[in-house]
Amino acid sequence: MMRENGSVTTEVVLLTPVLLVLLAFVVVAGRVSAAGGDVGHAAQQAARAASLAGSAERAAALAEETARANLDGSATRCDSLAVEVDTSRFRRGGDVSVTVRCVAALGQVAFAGLPGSRELTSTAVEVMDTYRGGG
Repeated sequence: MMRENGSVTTEVVLLTPVLLVLLAFVVVAGRVSAAGGDVGHAAQQAARAASLAGSAERAAALAEETARANLDGSATRCDSLAVEVDTSRFRRGGDVSVTVRCVAALGQVAFAGLPGSRELTSTAVEVMDTYRGGG
């Protein structure tokens, strides 16, 4: 009969690094997902602000301002931020579309020192009120 003294210790020593890597992966995935949610929220708020603007030109400026303000107030830090506003259907009963593209370093999103970056993109469309004044 073989003696199994120390086998549990060996198993724990071998499995601990694997479990730590798995835990780190879950944390990174969760933080990247949360950053994607921040970008989605910024796009939605920007589209809403643009739909309430009085003109297409004002809508584009207001959308960019709103998206930047939303991301400045969140935990997501963008190395590069682009806000694209489609006002081609900017009229009563039309819609306005806003796409927010944020390139964030993984070290800022997840863990300090993590290499690489991730592009987070979200598009939101807001329908304009049929009975609105102006525009």
